Amino acid sequence: MKFIVRQMVKEDYKLYKRLFDEAYYEYLQDLKRSNPQQYHKEIQNKRKVTSSRFNFYLNTESSFVAEKNGEVIGYVASQTINYQHGVDKLLWIEYIVTKKEHRRQGVATLLLKKLVDHAKHKRIDRIYTTINPDNTASIKLHKKLGFKVKNWKTASFQTKQ
Repeated sequence: MKFIVRQMVKEDYKLYKRLFDEAYYEYLQDLKRSNPQQYHKEIQNKRKVTSSRFNFYLNTESSFVAEKNGEVIGYVASQTINYQHGVDKLLWIEYIVTKKEHRRQGVATLLLKKLVDHAKHKRIDRIYTTINPDNTASIKLHKKLGFKVKNWKTASFQTKQ
């Protein structure tokens, strides 16, 4: 069965949210085993998909979904950012998610290829993302498509409590 990759539309919200929640739950379960301290921090700041967050990615016009038989089975959420990291225009990948039972079937590859084509068409200079160093599948995927993968170091500052 073939997959269809298309631009995200507002009717995708519920399925997008469900996929996000499934992937986030899976991430939390892995974190609980591998890094209990970080797990407790994540639980306190639990990420949620709200309609406004979904609409943000919808409005970027650079977020795509993959379908099989009319069902959304994966997505890539991204945004264009101007003037960052010494680059005039870059595409930032926030999330790439594939439904568990459809992994290793080329869904994420198709989504990333669509994003690369979109970036080229829009004359975007570079694509960036962060990948958890423990996520070997994501590292392998990005390298396969020509991404240069480096160590993940993140610094952040929370301004509100």
